[in-house]
Amino acid sequence: MNRVLVLLFCFLLNQYACQMINNEYGHALTENPFFNEKYVRSLKLKSIIGTISSKKELGSIRNTSKKDAYIFDQNGNLTIHYLTTSSNSVGDTSFTFYEYNQENKNIIMRMSDPYGFYSYTKNYNNKGKLHNQIYSREKNASNSKMNFNLDQRVVIFEESYLYEENDSILIITTLNSNKRPYQEQTYYYNHLNYLAQIQTKLLISNKVKFENYQYNDKGFLKSIQYFKQETALPKKEIRFDYDEWGNITFIDEYKDNVRVIHKELLYDPSTLILKTILSQDLVSNLITIIKYKPDFYD
Repeated sequence: MNRVLVLLFCFLLNQYACQMINNEYGHALTENPFFNEKYVRSLKLKSIIGTISSKKELGSIRNTSKKDAYIFDQNGNLTIHYLTTSSNSVGDTSFTFYEYNQENKNIIMRMSDPYGFYSYTKNYNNKGKLHNQIYSREKNASNSKMNFNLDQRVVIFEESYLYEENDSILIITTLNSNKRPYQEQTYYYNHLNYLAQIQTKLLISNKVKFENYQYNDKGFLKSIQYFKQETALPKKEIRFDYDEWGNITFIDEYKDNVRVIHKELLYDPSTLILKTILSQDLVSNLITIIKYKPDFYD
């Protein structure tokens, strides 16, 4: 019966709306917005708030007061992510705030750190490509981190971007605050227009690194391999696995071909809302469990 309900649920929603997490660029569970806003909007999802517990090797599961929360606007866009990093202090909570333009492109990403707040402000050209990005330190006029109110902004640096496209190759040149080029990224796409490789070159030192992208039979991102210059084996690799609906079920991270982190993602079978993340540090064998509860707009 659950399988029939899920099939009906997916049919009624838009294409790809059954995937709560959009992992097209490998941003799942990073600070980049990675939720499928069509899916979130279709369910009128307001937030998912997770409680965190942990288990050491040979120990029992220990509940903590830590929280991991994602809050959405009514357009389905992620607006706030907060994570409590310590159960001993109320102030040990990190926040990330997101703002968007009318095209649902992220224009501000603001994050807290021990010294206050910093932000990346993004401006786009008429083709929707990132034109420049401004990094700033910011002061909060509010006494509450959760209710950020900009008091002062100090621009630290600005980067701008030039684009050159040629068939299946895209070259992005990054200019520093003095409008001088210092980095060149070359994006290579295969015959189906899937991103196959990113080559990043520092123009002053000529140092080069690579990212290789592979996909499964349904076109979902299967792995990203990170190489340094002239290395045969990847220094880092992230592998993804999916269920039949395209929802991420496993994320494995490797360093020097050794698996160091394993994550499992579980979903509510009736709505496919993210329900639990199980994460195991394979070096220390510490297991972290995050159980989420959803809240909805009326």
